[in-house]
Formats: sequence, structure tokens, C-alpha cells
Amino acid sequence: MADDTDPKPDSSSSTSDTSATASTGTTSDSTDAAGSTTTSDASSGSPSNSDASDSSTANESSSSTSSAENSPPLSTALNPQIVQAVGTTNHAVLNGAGPGANGIAYQKVAQAAAYAVQDSTDYMRNIMSMASATTGVAMQKMLAEKTTDPYADIIAAATKAVTDAQETFTKVGTASSGVVKDFDSMA
Repeated sequence: MADDTDPKPDSSSSTSDTSATASTGTTSDSTDAAGSTTTSDASSGSPSNSDASDSSTANESSSSTSSAENSPPLSTALNPQIVQAVGTTNHAVLNGAGPGANGIAYQKVAQAAAYAVQDSTDYMRNIMSMASATTGVAMQKMLAEKTTDPYADIIAAATKAVTDAQETFTKVGTASSGVVKDFDSMA
């Protein structure tokens, strides 16, 4: 006969229906060779079979509130090595985020500066192509007409356009380099 006053029932022989004991007041348990527990209600006399997991589930639900109140705080319940590993990981991730973000920003600034230099190079190349074509046509006309007026001025303007494009290229390259270097020192 099971003792109804024991707050922590034995896991090998516990009743599967706690409501039956509350309503009738008497039950009897017996365990067969397979490990199943048979509970008989004294009022009905009908046995009911249940395995140990069914009976422990009912008892766990009734004792879960008392175990939650008696459990230690989370910081002492965890393995200190795990707590330290999580702390170290958080520190590494959060402290490493700044340099990583600065690295991405630096790459974007460097890429923008490279595009500016590339565009300036394309501009200079296009001006040189037009100046070369203009100079060729002007020289052909000078030779055909045996006069330099107005063709010498056209050749001088084409040459000045190339010189201006070269100066623009130098200014863009210097400015782009300065922006990248200044950004690197701020990061």
C-alpha cells in the first residue's frame, strides 16, 4: 500500500492517477514482471495498467512549481567555463565589430576614389583621341590649302585641351589619394 503523505514518491512504484486517490482515498499498487504498475481503486475494484513514465509525468507536473522555487540562480546553475566562454565570445564579437565596420567603410571610400581616377583617365583618353583627330585634320587642311590660318589656332587649342586633361587627371588623382589617406587616419 502506497503512503499518500510522502511528498516525493518513489519513481519505481508511483500511482498514475492522483485524482483517483483524492476522490476515493484508497488505492493499491502492484508491479508485474514487465515493470508496469497496476493501480486498483478500492471503490471500483478495477485495475488500470500504466508504465512508470506515465506515473512520473503526473508527479512531475505537480512538483514542478516547488522545484522552480528551489532552483539556484541561473549564474550559479551554469558551468563557469561555459559562462566564461560566452563572455569571451561576446567580447571578441563586440570589440571586433568596430574595426570591421571601419574596414568596410574604408573599402567603399577607396573604391569611390578609384572610380574618380578611372573616370579622369577615361576623360583624358577621350580628349587625347579627339585632339589627335583634330590635329590630323587641321594639318591635312594646312597642307592642302598651303596656309596656317586658322589651322594653327585649332592645333594649339587641341594641344591645350590635352594639357588641361592631364592637369585634371593629376588633380583628381592627388585629391583622391588625399581623401583615402585622411579617411584611413580617421578610422
